[in-house]
Amino acid sequence: MKDFWKFIKSSGIFFVGTVMTKLISFLLLPLYTSYISPNDYGIYDLHLSYIMFFSSVLYFDIWSGIMRFMYDFDGAERKKPISSGIAIFLCSTVMYCITLAGVLPHLHVQYPILLALYGALMNGQTLVGYIARGYGKNVLYTASGIVGSFVTIMFNIILLVWLKMDYSALIIASCIGFLTNIMMIVIGVREPHAFSLRYFDLKLFKEMFLFSLPLCVNSVAYWFLTSYNRLVVDAQLGAEVNGFYAIAGRFGSMITLFTTCFQMAWQELSFSKTARSNDLDNFYTVAINNYIKCMGAGLVVLLPMIYVIYPLLVNESYDVGKALVPIYLLGTILSTISTFLGNAFTAIKKNNLLFYTMAAGSIANVICIHLLINVVGLQASNISLMVGFFVSCLTRLVIFRKYVKIKLELGSIIVLMVTFVLVSYVYQRGSMLANIGALVAAVAISAYLFRDILKEVLKTLKMRKKGSSK
Repeated sequence: MKDFWKFIKSSGIFFVGTVMTKLISFLLLPLYTSYISPNDYGIYDLHLSYIMFFSSVLYFDIWSGIMRFMYDFDGAERKKPISSGIAIFLCSTVMYCITLAGVLPHLHVQYPILLALYGALMNGQTLVGYIARGYGKNVLYTASGIVGSFVTIMFNIILLVWLKMDYSALIIASCIGFLTNIMMIVIGVREPHAFSLRYFDLKLFKEMFLFSLPLCVNSVAYWFLTSYNRLVVDAQLGAEVNGFYAIAGRFGSMITLFTTCFQMAWQELSFSKTARSNDLDNFYTVAINNYIKCMGAGLVVLLPMIYVIYPLLVNESYDVGKALVPIYLLGTILSTISTFLGNAFTAIKKNNLLFYTMAAGSIANVICIHLLINVVGLQASNISLMVGFFVSCLTRLVIFRKYVKIKLELGSIIVLMVTFVLVSYVYQRGSMLANIGALVAAVAISAYLFRDILKEVLKTLKMRKKGSSK
């Protein structure tokens, strides 16, 4: 239970930040859909996918490497992976700027400098955030995210509503928010010489580069699994239809509302646990089963809720996107499970295997969308996304079990799958009252699946209450 309470504490801290940042982004939907046309929003979403691709290729996911190696050092020695990692980051930034200067003009991007700045600041924010987490400064990490998000929403309102700017307002506001976040963390970490030649270690530099290189290749494969579809939709169906798809994706951010905090807490716990323990079978069995159940429960509870709030948040010009939500959310859930398993591979330092699992999913996604795009239209993107992440999850589980003996609770997984099919049917065919009923049923089923954990938590809380009253 010690690991469980540590996980809950970390999750709680991250949840506060995640709830605030994701809710702010989510609550901006009425603003986006009222002031930006589906066509422009589709263009904006497509251009961001370009930036995500080049970031995936050139930055090697080095922030994960920095945090992982920080757990291998103590005291001032922890600055060694920071200095070596930042050196890799700076080299990547130079390559990033040169690459974008040569490529973006050929992609007919309207705001190349703004987009390049967006990517650089986004990656910088991720870098300093992982360093803060490596030092255990999770409250700082969370607080900076909240403040950065409030700054973003403030500038979105100023630029869109008052100054009547086009979708470039979203890029500018995000850049200002990223910069605010970076400054808060740099000031708050208070670690002098965190990046210093005194702590640069060439051997560690090479080791971290080789450690992160598979993560880079994995990130590229991940891009083909998550963002490639936008290029196909834009080319085959047009920017306006891509805008509908992008808005459906915003509801996927509600999933990350629940998952990001768990992912971050799990990443820290798995890194520290794996670095100090050889008895991992039970640890990973419990963690992976509970995560899958938690994500499945969140999915079946969230779907009827979206039915209720969709017309309140989205302008009627984007109504087409409502039918896309169920399968998109299922694909999002599978993506979070895939990421969760990916962090487990990173914890046991088997990053070289991640690419094969993600490549399998990417290939499945690319094949599916090209086969289906002219058959089922925009829904092909969601179906192929779902299939791709299912293949990725399956291959990761099969390979991971070769190193850690985990047992899946297949009964619970089947219950959640059947429940999802039923609530999806109600979502697509049922009335408001029927969806409220589906919500109540989904909550009851979820509570039943977690009955043992709920009993244990209540028992622990009662014991603590009795202890404090003495």
